[in-house]
Amino acid sequence: MFPRVVVVERQLSGEPPTWYVYRDGRWAPPSAISWWTDPDMPCISVGLDGWIVEANPAGRALLNMPASDVGRRHFTDFIVPGTLEDAEALHQVLIQGHDLAATILLRPTDGEVLACDVRAQRVGDVVTSVFRLAEDIVVRGEPLATMIELRSHPESDVAFRRHAELLLSRMPEPTPEGLALRLRRLYVHARVEPLDGRWMAFRDGQHVAEAPDGWWLDPSLPRVRCDEQSLIVEANEAAEILFGRPLIGRHWHDFVAPGASADVDAIVAIIMKAGGARTRFRLPSAGGSSIEFDSFTEFDGVTLTSIVRPVGPTA
Repeated sequence: MFPRVVVVERQLSGEPPTWYVYRDGRWAPPSAISWWTDPDMPCISVGLDGWIVEANPAGRALLNMPASDVGRRHFTDFIVPGTLEDAEALHQVLIQGHDLAATILLRPTDGEVLACDVRAQRVGDVVTSVFRLAEDIVVRGEPLATMIELRSHPESDVAFRRHAELLLSRMPEPTPEGLALRLRRLYVHARVEPLDGRWMAFRDGQHVAEAPDGWWLDPSLPRVRCDEQSLIVEANEAAEILFGRPLIGRHWHDFVAPGASADVDAIVAIIMKAGGARTRFRLPSAGGSSIEFDSFTEFDGVTLTSIVRPVGPTA
């Protein structure tokens, strides 16, 4: 976590062992230059739940992260393997209101480990960090990532499987709990369990039966058509009754739970690439309750047509 750190034992006879821990390798006076006040420095804001909610152009460049990833990346996507517990503990310290001024290690999406000076503090409901590349730091090679065999259930849900694979590929130090945390932004019942030498990602809660084949052939079911940007261009009366609001002219992003809208683009891209998918979602309704439904979607190269059916009572 702290690449400059040096630990020195004071050796004086007759005294209990004493260690001096120098975070920056030696004692140094406070910096006379407030480099972190420069508005052009990389700046990244992280919500209290760990999701990146804002990053200026320099911050996105530092992490090698496109603007579309803001809101869909967790800060632990950019840690160095082997530091997950320390990084999460440090985030909790910042949430409690303690400021941080240190040199830490980051791992952008290109895999190159960077040593960065950072100034971080909590401002309202976010932790805002300003970075600059550190000088005179030799970064050692990182350990190779462990290859994890991932299976998913139900097997028929290609959208869930590929979304889980995408999220797993972004995690430098994967854990079942970390993958489940990311999946639950769209799949609220998701869980990940080690099983027979592999990880199993379950979309649904225990004892939940998969929908039978052919249910989407019922012509009375709600039907929604949208374009590649998830803008709804057509919806039948059954769909508007189910969701309790007008749909045409709205984006699907408007209906997902707060913080999950950025994941809609990833799912839509997966469905378009596959030509269609069967999956199951839960969305907030107009009245504040939740609607869980099966979705059968086909992509014709221009628009996506989804047929849905509610699953059980709303909650």
